[in-house]
Amino acid sequence: MKDQISYNDPFSKFACFAANAFGFQSQYGLALFNSFSKAVQTASSLQELTSKKIQGEFRKTFDAQLQTAIKDSVFSESLSELLRSYTDFASTVHHDKMYRYIETMIGNYDSLVEPVRDSVNRTPSEVVPMSGKFEIHHYKTQFPKKFKTPILVVGSLINRHYILDLLPETSVIRHFHQLGFDVYATDWRMPTVNDENMSLESYAHDYLEKAIEKVQEISGSKDVTLFGYCWGGILSLIYSTLHPENVRNLILHATPTDFGKKPTVLESWIKHFDVKKFVKTFGNVPSSFLNVAFILRNPLEASLKYYFYFSQPRTAKEIVQFFAVESWLYDSVPIIGKAFEQIIQDIYKNNLLIQNKMVLDKNPIDLKKIIMPILNIVGTNDDLVSAESSRTIIDVVSSKDKKTLEFPTGHVGLCISKSAHKKLWPQVGKWLTKHS
Repeated sequence: MKDQISYNDPFSKFACFAANAFGFQSQYGLALFNSFSKAVQTASSLQELTSKKIQGEFRKTFDAQLQTAIKDSVFSESLSELLRSYTDFASTVHHDKMYRYIETMIGNYDSLVEPVRDSVNRTPSEVVPMSGKFEIHHYKTQFPKKFKTPILVVGSLINRHYILDLLPETSVIRHFHQLGFDVYATDWRMPTVNDENMSLESYAHDYLEKAIEKVQEISGSKDVTLFGYCWGGILSLIYSTLHPENVRNLILHATPTDFGKKPTVLESWIKHFDVKKFVKTFGNVPSSFLNVAFILRNPLEASLKYYFYFSQPRTAKEIVQFFAVESWLYDSVPIIGKAFEQIIQDIYKNNLLIQNKMVLDKNPIDLKKIIMPILNIVGTNDDLVSAESSRTIIDVVSSKDKKTLEFPTGHVGLCISKSAHKKLWPQVGKWLTKHS
């Protein structure tokens, strides 16, 4: 009885959390120090002592050393223990309830600014309301429509959909319009505390299925081209196995599917993360939780990126794009708890999707049922969704017409970099034109 009282005592749980926090900070601090020391040593040994060369080598060495250190299982377990003890402590001092209250306030604020955010620098669109907590954007175009098969962009659950329409000169949506396509996109909107038990089945069966039915109704087309971005690609894969008759083409963009390969930093951390306990305590996963994880992955770039970027002369357009990307990065939304838990447990931890062992609502997700033409877009420098995790899907599906396009850039660069819009997206356009 005494042990039970001690265990439930908030002071004891805080002490446990503080001890784990100290242990994690010590390990992380040591990793930073060793990475910094190695970077200084490497940069100082260069023969060509130009500022640009030194800075580039320093950043490259620091990043490589830190990534190796924080992917170590001991470090990952230390972070997991910190999160577990924090979750225990949060529930005793009602921080979980406070988070839900703050989440509701942010959701109310978001509903006010959303119309402004979705109109400035965006391709004009008609918002199609749907039952439930999501919408469809039907983009308006002045370009002549050449293809009957519409494109439905399925956004990720982590970030806002407008990364594919960030600015007119780097808009994937606009590129599709110029080719003559009718384009739609899902907007999952800001989830609330009332949505935290919504499952991945609901996203696949209720939301995405209804979205496709609505696009078919508006366009008059019997099928659609599904374009899945990141976790939206996971939803697109799931739907395509269940209803292949409605999908003419499937395009996957930086989609994580195989976790039996060499893990990224975030994947290493997730392997030890007690996601069930975290979701049970907080419900929806706070966006700040993900933002902090991204920063910890490379704090040097996060803290000095303004200095690094503005150390060189920049045009007005470049500055506008820089701050547009920054605003998108931190315009994150909470991830619905139940769906997040399913994706982490079934796909990231147990790797069930790529093995055709995943089951949703008693329906097996058999990737061999995907028979439509498929295009897989992979960023070879992507440290959020590794190329190794994305490539394998092509070998598992039954499609005879399948292709992978790899491009040397990162996760966001695939969407908005000038080089991608000059070299990658014209290739995507040719593939789409041929298959529509």
